[in-house]
Amino acid sequence: MTDIPEANDDIDAVAVFPADVDVSKGFPSKAPLKILLGFRNNGDVPVNVTHIAASLNVPQMFSFYVTNFTVQHPHVTVEPGKEASFEYPFELDQTLAGHDFVLAATAFYEDETESYASTFYNATVSVLDPVGVFDAQTLVVKLVLLAIALGLVYAGVAAAGALPAAEKALKKAAGAGKKAPAKRRETGTGSGAASENNEWLKGTSWKEGKSQ
Repeated sequence: MTDIPEANDDIDAVAVFPADVDVSKGFPSKAPLKILLGFRNNGDVPVNVTHIAASLNVPQMFSFYVTNFTVQHPHVTVEPGKEASFEYPFELDQTLAGHDFVLAATAFYEDETESYASTFYNATVSVLDPVGVFDAQTLVVKLVLLAIALGLVYAGVAAAGALPAAEKALKKAAGAGKKAPAKRRETGTGSGAASENNEWLKGTSWKEGKSQ
């Protein structure tokens, strides 16, 4: 935005970001964002808010625009001593994530004789990855660090000479839950078994069920 008129000293314009999106650490890309403009007329004549515009610029090169967001046209008249609020929606492209830019938002208004403009937000912001996006690079880094940590533990155990004992303990713990099968005990039942056991006594004075 170029050729912006001067601001009216009788106008207070402030920006507020709603609490539904946390922008304290940066602005998430590919998400619906909005700025709330608080506009107060402290002058003696009414002013008409004609349009609101915002842009994303390169730091240290403010004249270089990365994005010009959609212009809003409220055309709302604010009477002397009154105030009004306006909502300005915008969205950041995902390709901008990981970089810092200057976000500038300006309200344009006029009275019966002149036109004015008040930049109600002008600050450097960090563009973040979309909320909920899987970060594969972070996962890989965590897995590598975990592998290094496990390798150091293994090396420490081996250096201490406790590796065989540790392996033996692991094998013992793994086999603790297994029970040896019980040996089956066979026993004879009924008179048939007794007759087989007494077969050698046949022909003697011994009688089954009675001892001499």
